[in-house]
Amino acid sequence: MEIMGFSIDEMNSILKIISAVLHFGNMVFKQERNSDQAVLPDNTVAQKVCRLLGVSVTDFTKGLLKPKVKVGREVVTRAQSKEQVEFAVEAISKALYERLFKWIVYKINKSLDRTRREGTSFIGILDIAGFEIFQLNSFEQICINYTNEKLQQLFNHHMFILEQ
Repeated sequence: MEIMGFSIDEMNSILKIISAVLHFGNMVFKQERNSDQAVLPDNTVAQKVCRLLGVSVTDFTKGLLKPKVKVGREVVTRAQSKEQVEFAVEAISKALYERLFKWIVYKINKSLDRTRREGTSFIGILDIAGFEIFQLNSFEQICINYTNEKLQQLFNHHMFILEQ
C-alpha cells in the first residue's frame, strides 16, 4: 500500500473501517417481549465498532434503535423492530465497505495517473474471462470477482500442478 502512495494514517483508517464492517456482523439484537421494539442486550460489539469508527456509542445505538424521523415540520423518534435494525446494520456495513472500496480504487488510480490526463490509467480486475474495466464497482462485484479469482486459482493449480 505504501508503493501506491497510501500514508500510514490512511492504511490504519482502512484497517479500522474493515474491522468495523466485520464487527457489524457480530451485533446481536433482541425483540422486547411486550412490544415490537428491538433492543441491544450487550453493547460490547457496538463499543468496538464505535471506537473503530470514532463515533459515540450512545448516539450510534440510539440512531439504530430509535432513529429520528421528520414528519411534516416535527422530528419524532421511532422505535425500530429487530428486523429493521438488522437491515439498517447490514445497509451501513455494506455502504461503508462500498465507499471504502471506491476510495481505494480512486486513490490507486490517482497514484497510477502520472500524466494527469483523465482516463489514461485504470484498475483492471483479472478474472476467468480476462481483464474487465468497471465504471462503478460495488460490493457484489468484488465478491463475484473474488470468487472468480479463487476458481481460476483452483483451475490453474489442478491443470498445471496436479497434472504434472
